[in-house]
Amino acid sequence: MILDSIGAGILDQNMLYNMNHSHSAPGWATSPDGLNYTLNQLMPPPPTFNSFFIISASNTEPDGSQEIVRTLYYYGVATGTLVEGCGHWIAVRGVQTDIEPAPGNSYTIQGFWVNNPWPPTPSPAPPPPHSDPDACGTGGIRGIANEYAPYNGFWKSTYFTGCDVYGVGHSQFVSVCDPRRPELGELRVRGEERRASGDKLISSKEAIEIARAAMLTHGLHEAEQSSGALRNTHPGTPVLVQRLDKPDTFYYLVPMQRGGASTALISIDGLYGTLNGAHGFAEAARSHIISREEVLNLMLNQAVNLGDRLGGVVIREGALCFYPTMVWRPCWESRSPYYPFYQITVGGRQIYIGYDGTVYPVLHDLGKG
Repeated sequence: MILDSIGAGILDQNMLYNMNHSHSAPGWATSPDGLNYTLNQLMPPPPTFNSFFIISASNTEPDGSQEIVRTLYYYGVATGTLVEGCGHWIAVRGVQTDIEPAPGNSYTIQGFWVNNPWPPTPSPAPPPPHSDPDACGTGGIRGIANEYAPYNGFWKSTYFTGCDVYGVGHSQFVSVCDPRRPELGELRVRGEERRASGDKLISSKEAIEIARAAMLTHGLHEAEQSSGALRNTHPGTPVLVQRLDKPDTFYYLVPMQRGGASTALISIDGLYGTLNGAHGFAEAARSHIISREEVLNLMLNQAVNLGDRLGGVVIREGALCFYPTMVWRPCWESRSPYYPFYQITVGGRQIYIGYDGTVYPVLHDLGKG
């Protein structure tokens, strides 16, 4: 995604991964060093591209975010940014601030526009070590393209959470970015106005109204970066999701629809009513998440292989617990909060069903890179 944005074109995914991995630190699929090597090895020469890439490892999230702002504001070059702990890479391709972050200005970050190469899309030859076909791209047949991560939403709570990449004893906030360092204005970090008290879950109706208001506040209905996915849309029926990795954390996914099809999702915090983010689909669809009824029809009287030589369990009517909300955590099976799971409990076992009906007997931690 980054190389294509600076004029290198679309390159073979297997070749890119192999180059990343062979120059990565032990235990990583793609370490910062591996990604940095690949970008510098394959970047186009001048005059197409007149710079190079370095690893930026900041000790605080605001410093790390400001390094991304600097590259985007002055040079328009996307960064490769490590997110979800050490587990995943995204490309950050745009930033929205209240005023220009020029020297002498005191500015705030409203949000980042990112490319998150998830979910996987079919390709003839998936890059290892993925077990699913994964073209890791920028829309259409190459995956999702347009996602808005508000600074006080998914950016800080889910994506740019930091990790101890180099064993320094504390989290660092890492991007592979342009090395040039012109001055910026002073970054002001301010709190988000909460639309609910947090003592109970907001209702679906409230989530819809907050989504409408957030669209206007952040200018999402007319944002060019969304490729029109949010233009002239209206909210559909929200889906409530509970995070498995953070106690008492919920969010709504509000489908934004046009012509009877969903073109985007707006995520709203389920307790405080703040905007988590917005996610545009490459292609409109009636629904990107199968219904609870479809899940039951799919699962009842079916045997699920539990793996690890545990055998199978049959999902029997009257002998299961269907969790009332969908669930999500960063994992190998889903690297985006916009793609949660249904959870069914049979005896002492949890079984997860993905947005597309794929059945997972267990969710696996991301690992590194």
